[in-house]
This record gives sequence, C-alpha cells and structure tokens, in this order.
Amino acid sequence: MQDMIHIHEGWTSASPEEAGFDRQNLNRLDDHYASIITSGTIQAASYIIARKGKVFAHRSLGKLRSEEDSADMLPDSIRKIYSITKVFTAVAIHQLIDRGQIFLSESVSRILPEFDNDKHRDITIFHLLTHTSGLQGDPGFYTEPYGLPWYEWMAKEAKKAYPHINWLQVVISGPMQRMPGKEWIYCSSGYAVLGEIIAKVSGKSYEQYIQDEILTPLGLTNTFFQVPEDRRDSVCCTNEWEKSQIYNPRERTAEMPNVAGNGLYSSLEDLWKFGQMMLDGGSGNGNRVLSKRSIELQTTNHLHGLMSKGWGNLHTDFKYGLGWSVDHYDLSSQGTFSHEGYGHCGLYVDPVEELVFAFLVPSHKGYTNESVLTPRAIVWSGLE
Repeated sequence: MQDMIHIHEGWTSASPEEAGFDRQNLNRLDDHYASIITSGTIQAASYIIARKGKVFAHRSLGKLRSEEDSADMLPDSIRKIYSITKVFTAVAIHQLIDRGQIFLSESVSRILPEFDNDKHRDITIFHLLTHTSGLQGDPGFYTEPYGLPWYEWMAKEAKKAYPHINWLQVVISGPMQRMPGKEWIYCSSGYAVLGEIIAKVSGKSYEQYIQDEILTPLGLTNTFFQVPEDRRDSVCCTNEWEKSQIYNPRERTAEMPNVAGNGLYSSLEDLWKFGQMMLDGGSGNGNRVLSKRSIELQTTNHLHGLMSKGWGNLHTDFKYGLGWSVDHYDLSSQGTFSHEGYGHCGLYVDPVEELVFAFLVPSHKGYTNESVLTPRAIVWSGLE
C-alpha cells in the first residue's frame, strides 16, 4: 500500500526505539492511512507523535488539495484546525484567571452587559468553558433535520435587518435550550462569547491577545487567524469554500462574531508545541504561559451526573474539563485530555505516557471512526 502513495518524512529528534515505541506500529499506521486515502474516506493524512518531549514520528501522505493534479500534503503543510481553536481560547481565559483579572464562577453579565437580564444572568465563565451554558448548540448537535444556521450567519443577516443590534444580542436571542449547568450542549457561540470576554478584559482584540500571549511566547510561527500571502499555497483544502477563506479572507469587524471557537490555522509542529506546553505544566520555548495549577484545573473532569444527547449519542454522566475533552476510552491512559476539530483534526495529550499525538486527516466527509478512532488505537498500542 505504501508503494502506491508516497510518504513524506518531516524532522524528528529521536528514533521510535529511543522513545520506547514499536516502529512496526508506524508502518501499520501509514498502511491504514494509505488504505482509507485509496478508498476515498480521507484526502490525506499527516501526524506527529512525541514522547518525553522528543518527536519520533512526523509524516504525511496524500494530496494537499482536492484537485487531480494537486501537490502532496507535506509534514509542514498548514490546515485550518477549526474547533481545536477552543483550547487556545481556554488557555487564554485561564491566563486571565492566573492574573487575577477574572474568576471561574464569575457571571458573564459582570463583563458583558448584554447578559445582564433575568434569563442569562446565571451564566458563568465556567458554564461557557464546559458547554453547559444552555445557549443554542451547534447546528446538527441534536441531529435535527432542520437546524438553525450557524451563529455567524445569523448575526450577519440580523445586522442587515436590524442595524442597531450587535452579534451578542443575536447569540442570546430566543429561548434557552436548557438552564445553565443542566446539560452538556456543544456550543461554539459560547466560545465566541469567551473571546469577547478576553477582548473586554485585556483591552486587546481576541486575535491580538492570542498572538501576544500564546503564539509568540511559544514560538508558534505557523499558526494564524489569516494565513499570510506567502504561505497560502501550503494550506490544505478539501473544497472551494475552504480555498475561498484562504485567498479571500473576511475582514474582521466589530459587528461580526470573533473566531474564538473555530478560526485558527496551524501546522503539526505548532500543535505539538502547544500540546507539549500543556504536558510540561504551562511552559514552552523558554516561557511560562500558564500556571501548573491552571493546567490541572483545565484537564480535570468538572461535570457530574450531567446528560448529553449530542450527535446521536446518549450519555447520562458526561465528562468534560474546562475546554478539554477528558474521556478515557480505547487504550489511552487515565488522565488523557484532547480536542478535535471539524474537517478532521485532533490533538491528544497523555500525561501518564508523556505522549503528544496530533493529526490532520482532511476529508469532505469530516469525522469517521476509521480516520480518528482506529489511528488512536494503533498509536497507543505501539507504546513499550
């Protein structure tokens, strides 16, 4: 299978053997990715695996674009990471908590006056981080056949009809789906609200805050909200809509929701650096960006006995951290935390094995078990 699809090797700092990993499992992983590329399940695959701070696998295979004559996806190619943006937002919120500028149980209404009403006054920063605010969930979360549009589109259209309202008023319009703290409902608009809190408290735009306080200190030089012109041809896309976002980026305006829930582009190396910072207790690139206690707080389950009915599943005791998934399934260790993104991509951190695994598996199909769960099992089964 590997002879049919070229595998590109990126930089590494250790061999699999030095990292305590079975080299044969990397071959199994490549064979698996090649097979689902051939079947059309995914367009390409790239991944980076590090243990104890040493990168021992950094590879890619498949095509950068959906066109027949596309160049190959490379280990340093850039891809929109969609909802993995949320963990950058969560880190930013915890930086402000570390600095005493906000607190976790603080009512959002104390910062954003739009929430100062009987319906929304009980929503706290904790609720937004844990997707338990009760605000409208993402379209399709309940597999509803006729879901409401994404909040960005709703805000844009509402602004045309009602120029006097702002996007926050649109996000909180209509009925609550649940009372705060009663159900886990995946809510990207809640993270847009967190981005607005970051901007309001810091005095910077959300994007500038992330650049100044996370990207620059950690040396994440290939992570962007808008990809620079000289890097746009290296961005992986699966359709024309994704290409249009790169080559004709939307201007950020005060009237439109910010991108705190799904707006970042990044590379495998930068995702590893970010994950390694979390594994190393908040430090990276010679800089401390977060306290060790904040890391522990974010990556611990904070939900007990809450229901979630999302995407066709039924959980009666859903587990979630402060911005991070803390499900423990398959072969990962107790304490593993992660986040995934549309399109599809993922970042997993296992503190017991000191392992960071990041992957990009671009596909117009989005999430599939074959592109997400199977590779995770292959990686963890290679640990010695």
